[in-house]
Amino acid sequence: MSDPTERKSVAEQPMYVLLILALVGIIFLAQIVIPLGLFYAIYGSINPGDLITTTVPEYGHTALWKDRIWYSALTVGPSFSGKGNLKSFDPATGTTTESGIEVPFPTTGLLAEGDRLWAVSTNTVVKIESEKGTEFKPKRLLNRPCEPFLYDGKLAVIDMTKSGTPKLLVLQNNEWDELGTVLVPLSLPWATVDGKQVLTSPNTPPKVLSQLNDLKVIAHNGQFHLFLADGSIVAWHKGLELATPSALAPDNVETAVDLSDLKDWEVACPATVRIGLKGKDLFKAGLVDGQPVVITSPSSTTVPFQSSSLIGYRRVDGSWKKTAEQQTPGMTELMTVTDGTKTYVGGLSLVQTLRLHEVIGNEIHPTGAVVKAPVHPLQQPMKRIVLIGSCVYWPTLLLLAMGLSWLIATYRETSYQFGLTTVELASTTRRGIARVIDYFVYVIPLYLFAMAFGMSSQEQMEQNMDKMFDFSQGGMLLQLIWVIFGSLLIQLVILVVTSLFQGFWGVTLGKWVCGIRTVRTTLRPCGFLRSLLREILILVDTLFTWTWIPAVLCIAFTSCQQRLGDLAADTIVIRKPPTKP
Repeated sequence: MSDPTERKSVAEQPMYVLLILALVGIIFLAQIVIPLGLFYAIYGSINPGDLITTTVPEYGHTALWKDRIWYSALTVGPSFSGKGNLKSFDPATGTTTESGIEVPFPTTGLLAEGDRLWAVSTNTVVKIESEKGTEFKPKRLLNRPCEPFLYDGKLAVIDMTKSGTPKLLVLQNNEWDELGTVLVPLSLPWATVDGKQVLTSPNTPPKVLSQLNDLKVIAHNGQFHLFLADGSIVAWHKGLELATPSALAPDNVETAVDLSDLKDWEVACPATVRIGLKGKDLFKAGLVDGQPVVITSPSSTTVPFQSSSLIGYRRVDGSWKKTAEQQTPGMTELMTVTDGTKTYVGGLSLVQTLRLHEVIGNEIHPTGAVVKAPVHPLQQPMKRIVLIGSCVYWPTLLLLAMGLSWLIATYRETSYQFGLTTVELASTTRRGIARVIDYFVYVIPLYLFAMAFGMSSQEQMEQNMDKMFDFSQGGMLLQLIWVIFGSLLIQLVILVVTSLFQGFWGVTLGKWVCGIRTVRTTLRPCGFLRSLLREILILVDTLFTWTWIPAVLCIAFTSCQQRLGDLAADTIVIRKPPTKP
């Protein structure tokens, strides 16, 4: 048995080398220039400012107005104005729309009033009506106001002054008018009696509320419901009362005084402190059929792979009871909106997706509405560039293979001889087409497997992205693990089967269709292990499938048209069956 036939050196053909390098350079540039050119022709240029532009929604303060849920969102970027944009979404579908109206950011609350919508901040009030916003700047600045409500038909807030005294303010003639001091306890002493939390008489010095967001006022049909939390409990009181002059401190304003003896205040539920991204008590209040309801989410956000829960409390037979619980993906913020009849509650996930639920009677029902995270301005353009690039990639790759085949046929020897046997080396065009067919052999089973788990499309992934952080039974994280494990197993099985067929018969599905096969340089079957090594090294040859140019250059400049996998496995790819002279 003799050695392989002596072949002409590439170094002896400078023109061939120059043409190969020129071909590869042209194809490489075409894969970059053509997609960018087509994108510019169709969609225009990308604004550089979009690179550092992002949108931050504020779901903590919302309003149910005109059958939509309204909130503000801040767009941070080169054109940052310091104001938010008023947006809304459909509670049935989660479809988001923009109003084009600017509102203060951050807002301390939104309030719907008939055909009007109010947006309140510490120094600004915006009135929205007839799709137009009118801004007012009252002379009095708010310190720590609660969310706005209606008092005698006027826009009102309870503002905690710097001294810690809660003041009732109403908007009159575009100015905040102080009506008096509100009877609100500055501490909530409680004890456990017969297994229940109950308020006790104050026996400790009063303390100033850490956040006035702990105070919430729900007004409906002239009735007021006050909710107050101190980190341990949420207390409820029906009615809004102002202190008499005799109850005030001697200086009348500047000293924080506990003005309430907790009469008629009741413990509604525990208030679990959330040590997460927001770092504050997480409870919301609303009304269902005119009756008060409190929603809490006690699950911690410090563990990402942990589900959360929405817990509802209502006043039943004169006392507050837990009436509902609904499992949700992990949440970092709670949103509640009510119009006195309906109450919606939503949880903002780690990936900024909001899932909406409705409180109906004593139950919390998922509505199916999902508000997706804000889309970055470059997300859609980048998707289009990738799509156009994919459409250009395969045709240019075919042109590269055809061009290389022609150059090899013109300048190089395409036959191979071992001993008395001569074979025809496979062209790069046939090898390229065969590899594309084999590529789909891998991809199609993976797609079908992912589709069975609801992860076959970007729409499905976006719809369930927040569930990726849910490690509970039925959560998307377990499904994702199964998809990853199953995908690896499928690819391993296909790799082993392909290597077996190629090792003993020289063919894969693609090679069989294209009439080529893989053999050792001795023209004998290469065997399973060499075939397996050859297939694994395709990842190196193509830079993990990013580009085929390294493999093409290796084929062009080796004497037997071998890529790295062929060199390592001592194999060649032939077209015609062996013939003897």
